[in-house]
Amino acid sequence: MTISAPVAFGLALHRPRWALAAALAALVTASFCWPLWPGLMSYDSVYAYTEARLGVETMLWPPAHAYLFWISERLGAGPGGLFAAQTSILFFAAALIFSLAVKRAPVVIMAFVAFTGAFVLFPPLLGSLAAQWRDVTTASFTLLGIALWLAAAQVRSKFLLAGAAAAFSLALALRYNAFPLVFALLGLMVLQPFGEASGARIRLAALAFAALGCALAYASTVWRLPDLARPPPPQAFSATQAFDLIGMSACLDRSLLPPAVTADKPISGDQLRRAYDPRHLQLAYQPRDGVPPILQTDGAGAVQAAWRREIPRQWRCYLAHRTLVLVEQLGMAKRGVFYPVHGGIDANRFGVRLSRPEAAAQVGGFVERNSQPLWRRPFVLHALAGLIALAACFASAPGRLILAAGWLGSAAYVGLLFVVAPAADARYIFPPNAICALIVVLGVICLSRRRAGR
Repeated sequence: MTISAPVAFGLALHRPRWALAAALAALVTASFCWPLWPGLMSYDSVYAYTEARLGVETMLWPPAHAYLFWISERLGAGPGGLFAAQTSILFFAAALIFSLAVKRAPVVIMAFVAFTGAFVLFPPLLGSLAAQWRDVTTASFTLLGIALWLAAAQVRSKFLLAGAAAAFSLALALRYNAFPLVFALLGLMVLQPFGEASGARIRLAALAFAALGCALAYASTVWRLPDLARPPPPQAFSATQAFDLIGMSACLDRSLLPPAVTADKPISGDQLRRAYDPRHLQLAYQPRDGVPPILQTDGAGAVQAAWRREIPRQWRCYLAHRTLVLVEQLGMAKRGVFYPVHGGIDANRFGVRLSRPEAAAQVGGFVERNSQPLWRRPFVLHALAGLIALAACFASAPGRLILAAGWLGSAAYVGLLFVVAPAADARYIFPPNAICALIVVLGVICLSRRRAGR
């Protein structure tokens, strides 16, 4: 059988349907953003928006999110402009990918509906998408990078390839832990920028684009705009270290905390077990009767020193604590998914509030209620994506390398969270969740191509 479309990655790539992808994304964005405008905003979101208005003063979180808010403000769209942009980019990228993999428009639409339906079938996806979280923008630009890369391969365009590298760079700039998400995709893009038949020259160009993008992403976390000053570096890992010490103490039934963390008051193993909750470090800081207060302090470096000393000694309890956090993270705990949606917009000095609070509450209620059934939790989506990617590899299906690279990045992202997450928020795994949803739909397309070829 003769295939007229260019073949790359074993997949017949068809002409990208830019207009169709834009129309589908606009439809979803309008229907989704209307009840939630200008997007739910937690402390993190308000913090980034404050930096956009007043300037970047710390690198506690990467400032790229603040820059995106700044652009939205300058365009006159307020914070809601970024909410609409991150949503439209995500769904535009998915639609564009499906249009490249499938020739017929009705099938493209069916694939897009299936991808969109994943956000309803797995409500933690919907709950994260409803908020102005950098996790969403990270996922949006990652999918855009894949879409532009495939489009570049279809028309053999260095310009689109540079655009793909720029999109991956933005994803990297938005989260300190984003590199595991895209490393396999970036590596494959460098090795096969236009598919298997890529020449040495285009590989060198892809390498240059990727290297420049990674360098700029890193630079954005060191030097702020517009004055290129170097704000204080992030100290966020001390929170994770405190979380680990509390978790190991609860496991050991004796305190490993430096005295400064409890204001020099003794604390027993029983009291620490009552304070410890693998869902979030902040829950340990809440006052409890009969439990000395646990303070948010690094004890002038004492927490870090204790963490380094105790991890090798108490590695079994460390792994037990970290496993409990992962179980909560993926929604495998009996009590259900933790923090699948934010409740509204936190107090802020700029008067930002929900335009339709009743409608937003209905969306939030849907997410809360429907995130609890076992089959609708994130671990099911990850397992399904892994099985489809594995089946595509064993069947030598078209596009298997892209599916494998996407799933490997998703697994690596979750793997890094295993050791660095100070909480088990559902939003933390939104980027791999979104990629897994894409893998499921694209994988079915690729496997059906394999079957049709036979």
